[in-house]
Amino acid sequence: MPRLDTFQISVKTGARGVDALPRWIINGFSVDFEDVRGSTRSGDTFEATGSPGSFPHTLLLRGPDEGAWDIEETRITYYPNGEEPYTVRLGAVTLDTESDLNIWYERPQAVFDL
Repeated sequence: MPRLDTFQISVKTGARGVDALPRWIINGFSVDFEDVRGSTRSGDTFEATGSPGSFPHTLLLRGPDEGAWDIEETRITYYPNGEEPYTVRLGAVTLDTESDLNIWYERPQAVFDL
């Protein structure tokens, strides 16, 4: 598992948005995003940076404190220490007060044709 220096996230909100900015959780610790742009309101896109500087055994996008948040699409670009960045795209999901979204995906393994 590589040490994750930073990650950039882009979340496209669907029909139900929320008025509060989300937080991210690494290894059980809740953290505010940096360099926030946009919003999590209906139809808007939220973009931000997280700087774990650590080994992410768990990395989550926290669900809202109240209500529900419809997410159409999430894109995360990871910047691991000493490695090239890579991007993961996640599909639609709804988060609420009881749910968080796993946003930690290790680099896919290389595929070779033999």
